[in-house]
Amino acid sequence: MYSTKSHLPRNIPTLLDVLGQYGIFDTLCRRLDTATLLSLRLVAKRLADHFTAHAKERWNVNRRLKNFVRNPQGLRAVLARYNALISGSFVIQFFDDTFWKESDLDIYVERESAAAFGTYLCQNEGYRFDRHSTEVNEYDFLGFSQVDTYLRGDMLQGDETKIQVISTSTVPVRCILGCFSSTAVINFMSWNTAYSLFPAMTFLEPRTQCRVSWIPDNEDCIQSQIEKYSTRGWTDVTMLFEGSRRVGDRHSWKVALDVKGVEPSHIPDFVLENCYFRVENVAWLPREDAEHLRRTVAEEFTSEVLKYIYTAGGGTGEDFWRNLSMNARLHGLILDELWKLEPGMQPLCLTHPTQWPEFDQLVYLERHNFMVDFIKPDTWNYYDEQVSTWREEWEGEMGLRGLEDQMAAVTMT
Repeated sequence: MYSTKSHLPRNIPTLLDVLGQYGIFDTLCRRLDTATLLSLRLVAKRLADHFTAHAKERWNVNRRLKNFVRNPQGLRAVLARYNALISGSFVIQFFDDTFWKESDLDIYVERESAAAFGTYLCQNEGYRFDRHSTEVNEYDFLGFSQVDTYLRGDMLQGDETKIQVISTSTVPVRCILGCFSSTAVINFMSWNTAYSLFPAMTFLEPRTQCRVSWIPDNEDCIQSQIEKYSTRGWTDVTMLFEGSRRVGDRHSWKVALDVKGVEPSHIPDFVLENCYFRVENVAWLPREDAEHLRRTVAEEFTSEVLKYIYTAGGGTGEDFWRNLSMNARLHGLILDELWKLEPGMQPLCLTHPTQWPEFDQLVYLERHNFMVDFIKPDTWNYYDEQVSTWREEWEGEMGLRGLEDQMAAVTMT
Protein backbone atom coordinates (compact mmCIF):
# COMPACT_ATOMS: atom_id res chain seq x y z
CA MET A 1 0.00 0.00 0.00
CA TYR A 2 1.35 3.37 -1.02
CA SER A 3 1.28 6.32 1.34
CA THR A 4 -0.50 9.41 0.12
CA LYS A 5 1.72 11.63 2.27
CA SER A 6 4.16 13.70 0.30
CA HIS A 7 7.81 13.11 1.09
CA LEU A 8 9.03 16.64 1.90
CA PRO A 9 12.77 17.15 2.41
CA ARG A 10 13.74 17.75 5.99
CA ASN A 11 15.62 20.94 6.83
CA ILE A 12 18.76 19.65 8.45
CA PRO A 13 20.52 22.43 10.39
CA THR A 14 24.09 23.21 9.44
CA LEU A 15 26.89 23.66 11.95
CA LEU A 16 26.56 27.42 11.58
CA ASP A 17 22.84 27.14 12.30
CA VAL A 18 23.61 25.28 15.52
CA LEU A 19 26.32 27.75 16.53
CA GLY A 20 23.89 30.55 15.77
CA GLN A 21 22.31 29.75 19.13
CA TYR A 22 24.46 31.82 21.45
CA GLY A 23 24.25 29.43 24.39
CA ILE A 24 25.77 26.63 22.32
CA PHE A 25 28.29 28.98 20.72
CA ASP A 26 29.45 30.35 24.07
CA THR A 27 29.77 26.87 25.61
CA LEU A 28 31.94 25.75 22.68
CA CYS A 29 34.15 28.85 22.73
CA ARG A 30 34.85 28.50 26.44
CA ARG A 31 36.56 25.21 25.62
CA LEU A 32 38.70 26.60 22.79
CA ASP A 33 42.20 27.95 23.23
CA THR A 34 43.05 31.40 21.90
CA ALA A 35 44.51 30.22 18.60
CA THR A 36 41.52 28.00 17.76
CA LEU A 37 39.04 30.70 18.73
CA LEU A 38 40.72 33.21 16.42
CA SER A 39 40.76 30.68 13.59
CA LEU A 40 37.04 30.06 14.07
CA ARG A 41 36.41 33.80 13.95
CA LEU A 42 38.11 34.01 10.56
CA VAL A 43 35.95 31.29 8.98
CA ALA A 44 32.63 32.11 10.65
CA LYS A 45 32.09 35.79 9.98
CA ARG A 46 28.34 35.20 10.15
CA LEU A 47 28.77 34.83 13.89
CA ALA A 48 30.55 38.15 14.37
CA ASP A 49 28.01 39.41 16.92
CA HIS A 50 28.40 36.21 18.94
CA PHE A 51 32.19 36.62 18.91
CA THR A 52 31.84 40.18 20.18
CA ALA A 53 29.61 39.09 23.05
CA HIS A 54 31.86 36.16 23.95
CA ALA A 55 35.03 38.26 23.77
CA LYS A 56 33.55 40.83 26.14
CA GLU A 57 33.22 38.18 28.83
CA ARG A 58 36.29 36.11 27.92
CA TRP A 59 38.56 39.14 28.25
CA ASN A 60 36.73 40.63 31.22
CA VAL A 61 39.58 42.08 33.27
CA ASN A 62 37.40 42.92 36.27
CA ARG A 63 36.41 39.28 36.64
CA ARG A 64 40.07 38.26 36.69
CA LEU A 65 41.18 41.01 39.04
CA LYS A 66 38.60 39.83 41.58
CA ASN A 67 41.02 36.99 42.33
CA PHE A 68 43.22 39.67 43.93
CA VAL A 69 41.03 42.64 44.90
CA ARG A 70 37.44 43.24 45.95
CA ASN A 71 37.12 46.42 43.87
CA PRO A 72 38.73 45.94 40.43
CA GLN A 73 37.53 49.33 39.16
CA GLY A 74 39.11 50.98 42.20
CA LEU A 75 42.45 49.31 41.55
CA ARG A 76 42.35 50.34 37.90
CA ALA A 77 41.59 53.92 38.91
CA VAL A 78 44.77 53.85 41.00
CA LEU A 79 46.65 52.47 37.98
CA ALA A 80 45.36 55.45 36.01
CA ARG A 81 46.21 57.96 38.75
CA TYR A 82 49.84 56.86 39.06
CA ASN A 83 50.46 55.83 35.43
CA ALA A 84 51.13 52.26 36.57
CA LEU A 85 51.08 49.07 34.50
CA ILE A 86 50.24 45.44 35.25
CA SER A 87 52.60 42.91 33.69
CA GLY A 88 53.88 39.40 34.30
CA SER A 89 51.92 36.15 34.34
CA PHE A 90 48.58 37.83 35.09
CA VAL A 91 48.53 39.45 31.65
CA ILE A 92 49.55 36.23 29.91
CA GLN A 93 46.66 34.44 31.62
CA PHE A 94 44.32 37.28 30.66
CA PHE A 95 45.14 37.01 26.96
CA ASP A 96 45.19 33.21 27.04
CA ASP A 97 42.00 32.86 29.09
CA THR A 98 43.65 30.49 31.52
CA PHE A 99 44.38 30.40 35.25
CA TRP A 100 47.55 29.46 37.13
CA LYS A 101 46.77 29.01 40.81
CA GLU A 102 50.29 29.84 42.00
CA SER A 103 50.56 33.17 40.17
CA ASP A 104 50.57 36.64 41.69
CA LEU A 105 49.84 40.16 40.45
CA ASP A 106 52.78 42.35 39.41
CA ILE A 107 52.27 46.12 39.28
CA TYR A 108 54.95 48.43 37.88
CA VAL A 109 54.91 52.03 39.06
CA GLU A 110 57.43 54.87 39.31
CA ARG A 111 59.10 54.78 42.71
CA GLU A 112 57.71 58.14 43.81
CA SER A 113 54.23 56.59 43.75
CA ALA A 114 55.04 53.09 45.04
CA ALA A 115 54.33 53.89 48.70
CA ALA A 116 50.96 55.47 47.86
CA PHE A 117 50.05 52.38 45.83
CA GLY A 118 50.93 50.15 48.77
CA THR A 119 48.90 52.31 51.14
CA TYR A 120 45.87 51.86 48.88
CA LEU A 121 46.25 48.07 48.95
CA CYS A 122 46.49 48.01 52.75
CA GLN A 123 43.74 50.48 53.52
CA ASN A 124 41.23 49.53 50.84
CA GLU A 125 41.89 45.89 49.99
CA GLY A 126 42.97 44.35 53.29
CA TYR A 127 46.56 43.58 52.29
CA ARG A 128 49.49 43.66 54.69
CA PHE A 129 53.03 44.65 53.85
CA ASP A 130 55.26 41.57 53.89
CA ARG A 131 58.72 42.58 52.77
CA HIS A 132 60.69 44.57 50.28
CA SER A 133 63.61 43.45 48.18
CA THR A 134 66.38 45.80 47.11
CA GLU A 135 68.26 43.13 45.20
CA VAL A 136 67.14 44.84 42.01
CA ASN A 137 69.13 47.96 42.97
CA GLU A 138 72.20 46.63 41.18
CA TYR A 139 70.07 46.78 38.02
CA ASP A 140 68.88 50.31 38.68
CA PHE A 141 70.50 51.34 35.39
CA LEU A 142 67.77 49.22 33.76
CA GLY A 143 65.08 51.12 35.62
CA PHE A 144 64.23 48.71 38.47
CA SER A 145 64.53 50.04 42.02
CA GLN A 146 62.66 47.89 44.55
CA VAL A 147 60.04 45.16 44.90
CA ASP A 148 57.45 45.49 47.69
CA THR A 149 55.39 42.39 48.48
CA TYR A 150 51.87 42.59 49.90
CA LEU A 151 49.90 39.58 51.15
CA ARG A 152 46.27 38.88 52.03
CA GLY A 153 44.74 35.73 53.48
CA ASP A 154 46.47 32.69 54.94
CA MET A 155 48.79 30.38 53.02
CA LEU A 156 47.98 27.45 55.34
CA GLN A 157 44.28 27.84 54.60
CA GLY A 158 44.99 28.06 50.88
CA ASP A 159 43.49 31.51 50.35
CA GLU A 160 46.61 33.68 50.34
CA THR A 161 47.02 36.15 47.48
CA LYS A 162 50.12 38.16 46.66
CA ILE A 163 50.60 41.49 44.92
CA GLN A 164 54.07 42.77 44.11
CA VAL A 165 54.61 46.49 43.56
CA ILE A 166 57.77 46.93 41.47
CA SER A 167 59.25 50.41 41.73
CA THR A 168 60.88 51.86 38.62
CA SER A 169 63.21 54.82 38.26
CA THR A 170 61.67 55.69 34.90
CA VAL A 171 58.33 55.17 33.19
CA PRO A 172 57.28 51.51 33.69
CA VAL A 173 56.83 50.83 29.98
CA ARG A 174 60.54 51.42 29.40
CA CYS A 175 61.43 48.62 31.83
CA ILE A 176 58.95 46.21 30.27
CA LEU A 177 60.00 46.87 26.68
CA GLY A 178 63.74 46.93 27.27
CA CYS A 179 64.51 44.71 30.25
CA PHE A 180 62.30 41.61 30.27
CA SER A 181 63.79 38.18 29.68
CA SER A 182 61.80 36.82 26.73
CA THR A 183 59.15 37.70 24.18
CA ALA A 184 56.61 35.58 26.08
CA VAL A 185 56.46 38.08 28.95
CA ILE A 186 56.48 41.36 27.02
CA ASN A 187 52.80 41.98 27.65
CA PHE A 188 51.25 44.61 29.86
CA MET A 189 48.00 46.25 30.83
CA SER A 190 47.20 49.89 31.53
CA TRP A 191 44.02 51.07 33.23
CA ASN A 192 42.07 50.73 29.97
CA THR A 193 44.00 48.63 27.44
CA ALA A 194 45.96 45.37 27.34
CA TYR A 195 48.88 44.91 24.93
CA SER A 196 50.80 41.86 23.78
CA LEU A 197 53.86 42.82 21.74
CA PHE A 198 54.69 39.35 20.35
CA PRO A 199 51.26 37.67 20.17
CA ALA A 200 51.91 35.33 17.26
CA MET A 201 54.87 33.71 18.99
CA THR A 202 53.26 33.72 22.42
CA PHE A 203 49.67 32.62 21.82
CA LEU A 204 49.48 30.86 18.44
CA GLU A 205 50.59 27.27 17.98
CA PRO A 206 53.35 26.24 18.23
CA ARG A 207 53.92 28.49 21.22
CA THR A 208 57.44 29.87 21.28
CA GLN A 209 59.59 32.34 23.14
CA CYS A 210 62.79 34.12 22.16
CA ARG A 211 65.26 35.27 24.78
CA VAL A 212 65.72 39.05 24.48
CA SER A 213 67.84 39.94 27.52
CA TRP A 214 71.61 39.37 27.77
CA ILE A 215 73.00 40.77 31.00
CA PRO A 216 75.98 38.62 32.13
CA ASP A 217 75.59 39.45 35.82
CA ASN A 218 71.91 38.51 35.72
CA GLU A 219 72.28 35.22 33.86
CA ASP A 220 70.79 32.99 36.58
CA CYS A 221 67.65 35.12 36.91
CA ILE A 222 67.13 35.30 33.14
CA GLN A 223 67.58 31.55 32.72
CA SER A 224 65.14 30.91 35.56
CA GLN A 225 62.48 33.00 33.80
CA ILE A 226 63.12 31.30 30.46
CA GLU A 227 62.89 27.84 32.03
CA LYS A 228 59.70 28.73 33.90
CA TYR A 229 57.87 29.39 30.64
CA SER A 230 59.52 26.45 28.91
CA THR A 231 57.90 24.16 31.49
CA ARG A 232 54.57 25.89 30.80
CA GLY A 233 54.71 24.95 27.13
CA TRP A 234 56.72 27.63 25.35
CA THR A 235 59.51 26.35 23.09
CA ASP A 236 62.76 28.32 22.92
CA VAL A 237 63.51 29.66 19.43
CA THR A 238 65.60 32.32 17.73
CA MET A 239 63.90 35.22 15.97
CA LEU A 240 64.85 36.52 12.52
CA PHE A 241 63.20 39.90 12.96
CA GLU A 242 65.32 42.98 13.61
CA GLY A 243 64.02 46.52 13.60
CA SER A 244 61.88 49.17 15.20
CA ARG A 245 58.63 48.32 17.00
CA ARG A 246 55.91 50.40 18.61
CA VAL A 247 53.38 49.68 21.36
CA GLY A 248 50.07 48.90 19.67
CA ASP A 249 51.55 48.57 16.18
CA ARG A 250 50.20 46.04 13.70
CA HIS A 251 52.38 43.30 15.15
CA SER A 252 50.65 43.75 18.52
CA TRP A 253 47.50 42.30 20.01
CA LYS A 254 45.51 45.08 21.63
CA VAL A 255 42.40 44.56 23.77
CA ALA A 256 40.32 47.53 24.89
CA LEU A 257 39.06 47.01 28.45
CA ASP A 258 35.65 47.91 29.83
CA VAL A 259 36.17 51.26 31.61
CA LYS A 260 32.74 51.59 33.21
CA GLY A 261 33.19 52.84 36.76
CA VAL A 262 36.92 53.56 36.32
CA GLU A 263 38.19 57.09 36.83
CA PRO A 264 40.34 57.83 33.74
CA SER A 265 43.99 58.76 33.59
CA HIS A 266 45.14 62.32 32.95
CA ILE A 267 47.71 60.93 30.50
CA PRO A 268 46.30 60.33 26.98
CA ASP A 269 46.39 56.85 25.45
CA PHE A 270 48.53 58.06 22.56
CA VAL A 271 51.51 58.46 24.90
CA LEU A 272 51.85 54.69 25.40
CA GLU A 273 51.13 54.01 21.74
CA ASN A 274 53.94 56.30 20.60
CA CYS A 275 56.49 54.43 22.71
CA TYR A 276 59.08 52.61 20.59
CA PHE A 277 61.61 49.88 21.21
CA ARG A 278 64.10 48.09 19.02
CA VAL A 279 64.85 44.43 18.36
CA GLU A 280 68.52 44.02 17.49
CA ASN A 281 71.20 41.35 17.34
CA VAL A 282 73.81 40.92 20.05
CA ALA A 283 76.87 40.47 17.83
CA TRP A 284 78.99 42.01 20.59
CA LEU A 285 78.52 38.92 22.78
CA PRO A 286 81.54 36.56 22.85
CA ARG A 287 79.50 33.70 21.37
CA GLU A 288 79.64 32.00 18.00
CA ASP A 289 75.87 32.28 17.58
CA ALA A 290 75.68 35.92 18.73
CA GLU A 291 74.50 37.24 15.36
CA HIS A 292 71.43 34.99 15.57
CA LEU A 293 70.48 36.13 19.07
CA ARG A 294 68.24 39.11 19.81
CA ARG A 295 67.66 41.67 22.52
CA THR A 296 65.12 44.44 22.99
CA VAL A 297 66.23 48.00 23.70
CA ALA A 298 64.15 50.91 24.94
CA GLU A 299 65.45 54.28 26.07
CA GLU A 300 63.64 57.15 27.72
CA PHE A 301 62.87 60.00 25.31
CA THR A 302 62.01 63.51 26.45
CA SER A 303 61.90 66.97 24.95
CA GLU A 304 61.30 70.46 26.31
CA VAL A 305 58.27 70.77 24.03
CA LEU A 306 56.78 67.39 24.98
CA LYS A 307 54.83 67.20 28.23
CA TYR A 308 55.07 63.42 28.60
CA ILE A 309 57.85 60.83 28.62
CA TYR A 310 58.11 58.40 25.68
CA THR A 311 60.52 55.60 24.77
CA ALA A 312 62.77 55.24 21.75
CA GLY A 313 64.60 52.22 20.38
CA GLY A 314 68.35 52.11 20.75
CA GLY A 315 70.93 51.05 18.20
CA THR A 316 71.77 52.59 14.86
CA GLY A 317 68.69 51.69 12.83
CA GLU A 318 65.77 53.86 11.82
CA ASP A 319 63.57 54.94 14.70
CA PHE A 320 60.74 57.45 14.75
CA TRP A 321 62.03 59.47 17.69
CA ARG A 322 65.63 59.33 16.50
CA ASN A 323 64.53 60.54 13.08
CA LEU A 324 62.40 63.25 14.62
CA SER A 325 65.39 64.58 16.53
CA MET A 326 67.70 64.40 13.54
CA ASN A 327 65.38 66.32 11.26
CA ALA A 328 65.38 69.08 13.89
CA ARG A 329 61.62 69.39 14.19
CA LEU A 330 61.62 69.41 17.98
CA HIS A 331 64.68 71.62 18.14
CA GLY A 332 62.97 74.13 15.87
CA LEU A 333 59.84 74.13 18.04
CA ILE A 334 61.94 74.77 21.14
CA LEU A 335 63.56 77.74 19.43
CA ASP A 336 60.09 79.01 18.50
CA GLU A 337 59.09 78.93 22.17
CA LEU A 338 62.30 80.66 23.23
CA TRP A 339 61.69 83.46 20.73
CA LYS A 340 58.43 84.20 22.55
CA LEU A 341 60.29 85.06 25.76
CA GLU A 342 61.09 88.58 26.80
CA PRO A 343 64.41 89.66 25.21
CA GLY A 344 66.17 89.66 28.57
CA MET A 345 65.17 86.03 29.19
CA GLN A 346 66.25 84.67 25.80
CA PRO A 347 69.42 82.56 25.50
CA LEU A 348 72.32 83.83 23.39
CA CYS A 349 71.81 81.01 20.88
CA LEU A 350 68.89 82.91 19.37
CA THR A 351 71.27 85.56 18.06
CA HIS A 352 73.79 83.03 16.78
CA PRO A 353 74.83 84.16 13.26
CA THR A 354 74.08 80.86 11.53
CA GLN A 355 71.84 80.59 8.49
CA TRP A 356 70.40 77.26 9.66
CA PRO A 357 70.45 77.43 13.49
CA GLU A 358 68.36 74.29 13.91
CA PHE A 359 71.25 72.25 12.44
CA ASP A 360 74.08 74.02 14.28
CA GLN A 361 75.53 71.84 17.05
CA LEU A 362 76.81 74.85 19.00
CA VAL A 363 73.31 76.30 19.04
CA TYR A 364 71.95 72.91 20.10
CA LEU A 365 74.42 72.59 22.98
CA GLU A 366 73.89 76.16 24.17
CA ARG A 367 70.13 75.69 24.07
CA HIS A 368 70.44 72.44 25.98
CA ASN A 369 72.56 74.02 28.71
CA PHE A 370 70.16 76.94 28.96
CA MET A 371 67.14 74.65 29.41
CA VAL A 372 68.68 72.69 32.32
CA ASP A 373 67.79 75.35 34.90
CA PHE A 374 65.15 77.18 32.89
CA ILE A 375 61.68 77.44 34.45
CA LYS A 376 59.11 77.41 31.68
CA PRO A 377 56.45 80.13 31.76
CA ASP A 378 52.74 79.30 31.73
CA THR A 379 52.62 80.39 28.09
CA TRP A 380 55.02 77.62 27.04
CA ASN A 381 53.44 75.30 24.44
CA TYR A 382 53.67 71.51 24.32
CA TYR A 383 53.14 69.54 21.12
CA ASP A 384 52.23 66.02 22.29
CA GLU A 385 48.87 66.21 20.51
CA GLN A 386 50.75 66.33 17.19
CA VAL A 387 52.97 63.32 17.83
CA SER A 388 50.62 60.75 16.27
CA THR A 389 50.32 62.89 13.13
CA TRP A 390 54.09 63.21 12.90
CA ARG A 391 54.42 59.44 13.34
CA GLU A 392 51.96 58.70 10.55
CA GLU A 393 53.85 61.07 8.26
CA TRP A 394 57.12 59.33 9.13
CA GLU A 395 55.64 55.88 8.53
CA GLY A 396 54.41 57.05 5.15
CA GLU A 397 57.83 58.41 4.22
CA MET A 398 59.52 55.19 5.33
CA GLY A 399 56.99 53.05 3.46
CA LEU A 400 56.21 51.14 6.65
CA ARG A 401 52.47 51.05 6.03
CA GLY A 402 52.93 49.18 2.76
CA LEU A 403 55.44 46.58 3.96
CA GLU A 404 54.58 42.93 4.27
CA ASP A 405 54.44 41.83 7.88
CA GLN A 406 58.02 40.75 8.51
CA MET A 407 57.03 38.74 11.55
CA ALA A 408 54.13 36.95 9.86
CA ALA A 409 52.01 37.87 12.86
CA VAL A 410 48.28 37.23 12.80
CA THR A 411 46.32 40.46 13.20
CA MET A 412 44.40 40.22 16.45
CA THR A 413 42.53 43.43 17.24
